Amino acid sequence: MAKIKAFLLDLAVLLAFANFLSAADQAAVQAASGNGAAALPAFELLISATPQAGSLEDIAVPKAEPAPPPAETEKAIKPGRDLTPEVEDPLRIKAILKLVSDIYNQVHLPYPQDGSTFKNREGKLPKQPPGYYKEYTLLTGNAPHTVVIGGQTWQVSPDLGARGSERVVIGGGELLYYTPDHYAHFIRLTVVR
Repeated sequence: MAKIKAFLLDLAVLLAFANFLSAADQAAVQAASGNGAAALPAFELLISATPQAGSLEDIAVPKAEPAPPPAETEKAIKPGRDLTPEVEDPLRIKAILKLVSDIYNQVHLPYPQDGSTFKNREGKLPKQPPGYYKEYTLLTGNAPHTVVIGGQTWQVSPDLGARGSERVVIGGGELLYYTPDHYAHFIRLTVVR
């Protein structure tokens, strides 16, 4: 189908060009072709074998539409300015809010696992259909190895490699969970706008 559309577009351009050629131009093409009498009939044969269109506007050519923002195509957490319950660590607040913004704005994330399905094998999150939960790497830099969220202190697991141990899991595009210890515990967070 794409090849047919490309052919029709090329044909439309050729027809438009032919419409601009005057009789003198066609005679010049015929004389310059070296094949004199055969050039114009072949050109006319090509034109006569194609559906006649009054103009380029008469030929339906699909136009590429820009991708709508993610919020219009599916549920997505919108970026915000803070989190609730209160996270008592400005580095983690900044990292989580940046990650949420990047996901919402479809910014390329650094790890191929980002955006992959979190399978919830341990059942620590509410049971949902496959593909409901998506996991993302939370890069916090040199943040402390403890974090206080909603008055409760959480121990952050030692880094497990370049991705560290902290993750954000998003359920159904609208529920935000933070895990400081590589899926051992989940803290439900809400973005404040």
